[in-house]
Amino acid sequence: MNATEWAEDQQRRAELDDLMAQVADQEAQMEHHLITTHNDYAVQINSEPTSDADLSRRVPPPYRPATRRISRGC
Repeated sequence: MNATEWAEDQQRRAELDDLMAQVADQEAQMEHHLITTHNDYAVQINSEPTSDADLSRRVPPPYRPATRRISRGC
């Protein structure tokens, strides 16, 4: 491997590392959002009366994605 190829390889590895860091950040944000949503929902469920009539009227909270998706260039 000559110096040019080695430099290109290092550049590709750095780009891959950046992409992997972005994916990890997005996964962490999604996990945080899921945990927060679950906890909020659990608090809501536990604070409401639980008669059969109330259970039939309960509506789950709307889905809100934590972040925008990255275009994969398909």
